[in-house]
Amino acid sequence: ALEPPTLADARADQERLLSAVGASELPLDVLRELPETLRDGGFRATVTRYDGRPIDVEAADTEGRVWGVAVDVGTSKIIAYLFDLESGRQIDQEALENPQMRFGEDVITRLTQAIHNGRRDDLREMARDGINELLATLCARQAIAPRHLYDMTVVGNTAMHHLALGLSVVGLGGAPFAPALAAPVTLRAGELGFAMNPEAGVHFPPPIAGFVGSDCLAVIAATRLAQTSAPTLAIDIGTNTEIALAHDGRVVVTSCASGPAFEGYQITCGMKAAEGAIERIAIDAQGEPRDLRTIGGREPMGICGSGVVDLLAGLVAAGVVDRGGRVQPHARVRRSADGPGLEYLVTSGPQGDIVFTQHDVRSLQLAKAAIAAGSRLLLAGAGLEPGDVDKIFVAGAFGNELDVHNALAIGLLPAVPRERVAFVGNAAGVGAQMALIDVDERHAMSVLAARLEFLDLATDRGFHEVFTTELGFA
Repeated sequence: ALEPPTLADARADQERLLSAVGASELPLDVLRELPETLRDGGFRATVTRYDGRPIDVEAADTEGRVWGVAVDVGTSKIIAYLFDLESGRQIDQEALENPQMRFGEDVITRLTQAIHNGRRDDLREMARDGINELLATLCARQAIAPRHLYDMTVVGNTAMHHLALGLSVVGLGGAPFAPALAAPVTLRAGELGFAMNPEAGVHFPPPIAGFVGSDCLAVIAATRLAQTSAPTLAIDIGTNTEIALAHDGRVVVTSCASGPAFEGYQITCGMKAAEGAIERIAIDAQGEPRDLRTIGGREPMGICGSGVVDLLAGLVAAGVVDRGGRVQPHARVRRSADGPGLEYLVTSGPQGDIVFTQHDVRSLQLAKAAIAAGSRLLLAGAGLEPGDVDKIFVAGAFGNELDVHNALAIGLLPAVPRERVAFVGNAAGVGAQMALIDVDERHAMSVLAARLEFLDLATDRGFHEVFTTELGFA
């Protein structure tokens, strides 16, 4: 509450306000509207600060209109979580396919586009536009004015982090894969073009290494992995899979270029986890499909990641796919209509036959072998065997519906008793949420990042041998 100007006190509106709140400056956009704002509210105003800096001035009392968003920028998907910052309560969330998919489904392809094809700005704008689309959806659904979005945290792998910021990724294009930035940074939303209060803060926790990003850091924070005493693995399965091992007071991390096969991409009839996607399927001993279940109970349109794992595990167990990954003759196996090789007829849907091809098996083998090799090399570096692992946290949206038995059967996870495997959902998103609603957590994550050790599989001499071994199905 301010005293209005008088003939005896004709100080400028800016001086009057700053004196009352103990600050030194106002953003230009706020200053431009300040005279009307103060007079519209009868010289009663709500001042919003970010890190002590006034960023907004509104007429009358708007204290309860304080919102924030935690964002997980994945290679395949961007997820945004909307929070009431007064209560710290999540009130909504939304996701969409990362618009950068247009320039490639994997990190390496996008880096090539940015470095060699001059697409860095395009990729930055796509990340911005995807985030803005999510913000618009959330604001419309919750009747929130974008100006009342005052804070944001963003996590992602190092390439997504750099591309979202518009940083050069030339250092990530080859060994030793040095990032441009490996420190926490907080910027103004207006600098990044985000559709929120232009003076709002946007906080990016630090990436760890060239291909281990702040999303991995967020997973470690969310699972409290660094506080565990028994050997524990956290595996965040995605297009770029990150693995962390906590043991004997150390946390070692690595990254695998596993590709998008386990998310339903690069699979002939693969699709994202949407209505009509086959999410569960069993294959009986005769190699026949049973108990097929789709998301939403709709007619089958394709197969998502969890369904692909069920299908592959069942076909291997029935001998339709041999231990080396080759599709064998069977009543449901036929010559592929789209090229050389065989395909297994899963079922028929409204858009035609849903098949699983030899090429699909190979794509999954490569992805599975990369993840399994990363886990084995981390364990070997700590002098551990798979059986020594006390707990495996499986993170990522893909893990929510994953069948543990089938994941273990194809060697996607280290061979441990199934009760030692826990699914923790989108732990990277949870870590971003923690950093959004608890500023101390941002500092804690920065301290944590400094103590993490990195295993670079790209330069590890044993990787190729282990990778080749893991291609088969035990």
